[in-house]
Amino acid sequence: MNRGEKIMQEGLVEKVGVVGLGAQGWLIAFRCASAHKVTYVYDVSNDSLKKALNNIQDVLSTYVNKGLLTREQAEEKYQKIHVCSTLAECVGDADIVIEAVPENLALKQKIWQEIDVLAPQRTLLATNSSSMCSSKIGADVSRKDRMFNINLGAPDSMGPPELDPVEFMYNSETSENTKFIAKKFLHSLQCIIFETHKEIQGFSFNRVWRAVKKECLFLWANGYSSPEMIDRAWMLEFHTTFGPFALMDQVGLDVVRDIEQNYYFETGDESDKPPKELEQMVAKGHLGVKTGKGFYQYPNPVYKEAEWLSKKCY
Repeated sequence: MNRGEKIMQEGLVEKVGVVGLGAQGWLIAFRCASAHKVTYVYDVSNDSLKKALNNIQDVLSTYVNKGLLTREQAEEKYQKIHVCSTLAECVGDADIVIEAVPENLALKQKIWQEIDVLAPQRTLLATNSSSMCSSKIGADVSRKDRMFNINLGAPDSMGPPELDPVEFMYNSETSENTKFIAKKFLHSLQCIIFETHKEIQGFSFNRVWRAVKKECLFLWANGYSSPEMIDRAWMLEFHTTFGPFALMDQVGLDVVRDIEQNYYFETGDESDKPPKELEQMVAKGHLGVKTGKGFYQYPNPVYKEAEWLSKKCY
């Protein structure tokens, strides 16, 4: 039995290619390596690559310091990551390739077409896009029965891995065998799967988050309330450690802008267009955690202060 037949019959995924190492890409690579998958990583930006590897090392060090891993176990996981100098090297022996490049349809389509040519026939092809469907990205890809969407949890989700949510969505051409392999793979990452049974822009739960995000941006941009007020109310009401604006900072405000722009391109509805105030923040380089300034200042945002929530007014 060759490797492709083994994967088809047993759903056993051992090698993963991760293309794009931004806010989501490096976390995907981390999760795959933590689950003992041989993980090939590639990014056109050396800066993004270095930052991703540093992030992974920092998380592993945190786990060691907390006694969750030994140094030997952390090193074993890190050694599962193989840095690739070309896209061909990244996808050439992968069982699954997960694309996590910026939310730009033309870019994603170009990358998918290149992967389709370079990857073995057995390889499944996934996008981590939260605003574009695999059928649209893979419009000119031959392996239409092996395409799907995933959307892993929030970028700062570093809790117990068995509690990590993942949204999983396929399209009308995705084969039953691909669904079987994909779900077995996601279970092997110790994720809880939330399945969207019919393709729709933005998955299911992510559309709920998007509705919250859209309304928060509207209230802020039109002067009805402030990020601090809304986040404090959210944190007090739902007993969370951060609110919607802090989460947008963690995602990256450029990514938030791009996602909102994609909804606008899809619907043509002016209410879906990202507010100009958000565009202005992105133009200034105020992108959130990754640049040190967004709706809050980093690395020590006020919402992490012990008495911030208990203030009588803001």
